[in-house]
Amino acid sequence: MDADRYHYPLSVCAGVGAGLLLSVIVRVNATLGEQVGEVEATFLVHLVGTAFAILLVLPRLGPSFWQTLSDRPWVEWTGGLLSVAMVWVANVAVPALGTALAVSLFVAGDLFFSSVADRSGPWGLVRVRLSPRRVLGLLLAFAGVLLVHWG
Repeated sequence: MDADRYHYPLSVCAGVGAGLLLSVIVRVNATLGEQVGEVEATFLVHLVGTAFAILLVLPRLGPSFWQTLSDRPWVEWTGGLLSVAMVWVANVAVPALGTALAVSLFVAGDLFFSSVADRSGPWGLVRVRLSPRRVLGLLLAFAGVLLVHWG
């Protein structure tokens, strides 16, 4: 069985699943934020997430993990900080805008940055050409945000 043959379709399914989870996550987190405060909810969400991540990673830790980790550039260490910022922003935005508009704005912003990143290939990522179809897709995504807003 050729594992590479299934990698792309499984990745597409995982991406759709992550998108579905995003809407649930931001709504649940924002609801918590309305009850205990946005910053406090951000802390609690990351505390629980850290505990879960520790359970996932403990069986996999070894000397090679720590060596590899120490060799990584500083920019790769910023993901946790950016995650806290993202959850905090969502905790503020979702109650004010609603889940659909907030998530559509997140996705549109993500598509814009992702397209720029794909074109420039930062951090050693593969470069992807910004074709006319991709530009049209970005414009349609932004049009979708406007339709959700004016819905």
